[in-house]
Amino acid sequence: MPTLYAASGSSAENLFIELFSDTFGAEKAGYLYSQYHFYDIYQNSRFADFLLENGSHRIAIEVDDEASHNKQLVASGKFYDDLLKQNSMVHLGWDVYRFAVRQMQIQPDTIKDELRVFLGAYPQFKEIEDYLPSQRAKSIDAVNLELKEHQKAALKALQGMRTNHETIGLLYHATGTGKTVTAVMDAKSCAGRTLFLAHTHELVAQAVETFESLWPEVTIGRFVDTVKEPDTQVVCGSIQSVALNLDKFKESDFNYLIIDEAHHASADTYQKVIAYFKPQFTLGLTATPERMDDNTVILDIFKKTAHKLDIQTAVEIGELVSVRCIRIHTNIDLTKVRFNSVQYNIRDLENKIYVPERNKLIVDTWLQYVKDRRTVVFCASVKHAKEIASLFSEACVTACSVSGGMKASERQEHLAKFASGEIKVLCACDLLNEGWDCPQTEVLFMARPTMSKVLYTQQLGRGMRLAEGKDCLMVFDFVDNASQYNIPQSLHRLFQLKDYHAGGLALSPNGQLEAEKGLYARGEKPDALIDWPVDATDYELVDIFNWQAEAAGMISQMEFVRRVDVQSETIEKYVRDGKLVPDLVVPMSEHRMFKYFKEETLHKYAEQYGWTLIDDSNRKDLFMEMIKQMDMSYSYKPVLIKAVIQYADNKGRVRLDDIVTYFRSFFENRRKNGLVVEKAKSVYLNADISDKEILHNILIYPYKRFEDMSIMRHTKTLGIIQVDETIWKHLNEDEKAKIEQVCNEKLMAYFQHLENKG
Repeated sequence: MPTLYAASGSSAENLFIELFSDTFGAEKAGYLYSQYHFYDIYQNSRFADFLLENGSHRIAIEVDDEASHNKQLVASGKFYDDLLKQNSMVHLGWDVYRFAVRQMQIQPDTIKDELRVFLGAYPQFKEIEDYLPSQRAKSIDAVNLELKEHQKAALKALQGMRTNHETIGLLYHATGTGKTVTAVMDAKSCAGRTLFLAHTHELVAQAVETFESLWPEVTIGRFVDTVKEPDTQVVCGSIQSVALNLDKFKESDFNYLIIDEAHHASADTYQKVIAYFKPQFTLGLTATPERMDDNTVILDIFKKTAHKLDIQTAVEIGELVSVRCIRIHTNIDLTKVRFNSVQYNIRDLENKIYVPERNKLIVDTWLQYVKDRRTVVFCASVKHAKEIASLFSEACVTACSVSGGMKASERQEHLAKFASGEIKVLCACDLLNEGWDCPQTEVLFMARPTMSKVLYTQQLGRGMRLAEGKDCLMVFDFVDNASQYNIPQSLHRLFQLKDYHAGGLALSPNGQLEAEKGLYARGEKPDALIDWPVDATDYELVDIFNWQAEAAGMISQMEFVRRVDVQSETIEKYVRDGKLVPDLVVPMSEHRMFKYFKEETLHKYAEQYGWTLIDDSNRKDLFMEMIKQMDMSYSYKPVLIKAVIQYADNKGRVRLDDIVTYFRSFFENRRKNGLVVEKAKSVYLNADISDKEILHNILIYPYKRFEDMSIMRHTKTLGIIQVDETIWKHLNEDEKAKIEQVCNEKLMAYFQHLENKG
């Protein structure tokens, strides 16, 4: 659980984010979801310090002090409670890693090396899109069912795919927009045997209910745990149960296969099932959007998206409510507040926003603009929420603060009173991010400065549900002064809207936005704002610069090193001397900068300095060519490659101890057999050479050239050398044998030359 008094994280979390940024790049730290809410196996509310989505895996990261998991130093209740929390994360299918604060402070390089091993040197991070309101289960009236326009469009697109003889596709529809209904109706239109797969019992049960309502004329069975009904027309099963019992099915048993939560489909269990069955059509369902980051994994499986519906589109077609915005400028200065890629420094932020003037402005704004509309105020901490609620109460407004730390009964009582209208204002910090939503919410106050797109959008989602008599959601952005690089998120920055009119539409159904712009151009106030004290002529341009979005399309300096065949020291010197000029420099602090280059800038400098460009498509070929053309000042390079081929694990990792042993054995065998050991000045001419001297020689000579080519990486604190993953995973056994053969031929020619000279 987070501390009850926290603006947006702890100093320990800030330290972890800094180490993460140093490891993978500051722009990648934006994928860390801080204080991610989940429920343990007893349905108790919990928070993971961080959650990451890496490829198809969710990864929880816990940052602890040494004592927090030591049974001898903490109360037994807390010790076992922490165990329950961790085990519940594992039960959810997450990978869980824990890091100690003390170790982060005294051994930062060890933490960074471990992160590369645990998450991969070049991970495929994805945004966690828990944005939209949770859709409550609904009973479906199959007789009077009328599909919505996006569902009709999706069904038409899926039929079109089958007409074109396509056999697999992806349906991306935002949470709460009826994608399961769409899938069932499509399967029904195909009329064959259908298998529906999901990863939780709850999703399986919901699917059974949907099939029963929409396709009642067929038999519907479950395949979960002890319930095994494999012979019905429709089988709804858990992915785990089906994967463990494939022998109960024939590969041709099903004409139609539905994979729910399809963004998990690259996991081994899903791959096993997908590879086994041979349906006529396979449909993947996901609420996870196609993003700017790498989504090739899911599209590699499902080939193409048949139809998509994101949060903005959901508003445009009327599935979610229109959103308006009023920006309230404060006199708070955040320019000196320290920050990292994810959040502000907690102490700096507390000193700035916990001031009476800003709190009073929040209440005064409500009294001036809102009055009786139900409002959620998102605050920076529990203390902040209590202070704001107290000020509202002093102004005779029924208000209360809510948080995850409250007793469940008390919290539910407050939420029920808000839903009924008895309470007008809810002041919340962490609670309402977890999926709670009240459709009758008409106003949101974004009073918590945050740099997190995820957090801001999740808060926005709490008010976007449709409700009778609700024509829009009004969002109040409290705009604090900030530098270009630590500007908080806002509605306009989130959706890249430069033009701001007080109370104007930010998201709306098609056509309404353009029509309203015409009214503002004539100085007229839209009818929807008649009751709001805004002036139609209030207008400003919003600075929507977002360094993370800018950097997302660029190459970091650490990536620059990977992309050219020169040493990292050379790149650093050229940057320092002004020979390489970054396109974007992000100042995280006075002494901490992150530098980014455009793709065309990389190509320009590569051509200017005669560097070879390296990427994942040619890295293996360059490696193979390097082996063939390997220069032989000494025999060391082929010996290193032979050691790697012999000892590397399936991820291309080799223990340095094993490499040292291989080198010692190689040269000792030559000595024992009376062969030339090496040429003059080689350290291996010394029969008493120590392991330390061998290791020093390996890292100075043969390894360094491979490192400069971004072919190998030395993880110092773990004592391993790793071949670049994009090379190693694409090397088959024949290619490895060919590499070893070339190394043997090179060594034979090299030593033959030495013997001839001698």
